[in-house]
Amino acid sequence: MEKSKEEIVETIGLHLEEEHNLPPLAARIYAVLILTDKDGLTFDSCLDRLNASKSSISTSLNLLVNMGLLSYFTKPGDRKRYFKTAKKKTFFLSKLQENLKRIEREKHIITLVMGYHEKYCPKKFEEGQIRTRVYLDYVNESEKTLKKSIKKLESILNE
Repeated sequence: MEKSKEEIVETIGLHLEEEHNLPPLAARIYAVLILTDKDGLTFDSCLDRLNASKSSISTSLNLLVNMGLLSYFTKPGDRKRYFKTAKKKTFFLSKLQENLKRIEREKHIITLVMGYHEKYCPKKFEEGQIRTRVYLDYVNESEKTLKKSIKKLESILNE
């Protein structure tokens, strides 16, 4: 069964809320802009599609613009702003960079704990070394993959 556009907007919105900490309305606006076939949507278009108050739509659009997830443009002779997903600072690049920072912090903490245990708790170090190494291998591979993906995405964005 194929999902309707509204169901897809809701699915994407829930994902953005849960995984990327966006407020519910901002997540839905971003989802609508991801799925639109138009060059950009006006404030009024967002208002009509999402049935929220003007102040809520305005606040959410400003948040998304300030986060670098949306940009806007105007058309000659038209005072309206047209909102679209940002091209240069993409959502994907931001998320990859955030994940890389998280992985690097995780790796640092694991290394600190392993070093401490090796020096001051040799028994604990021996008992946990195999499990910790498996996890550290995962962290190292994730770090390599993230760096490779960031580099690829940056080169695409710089074209």
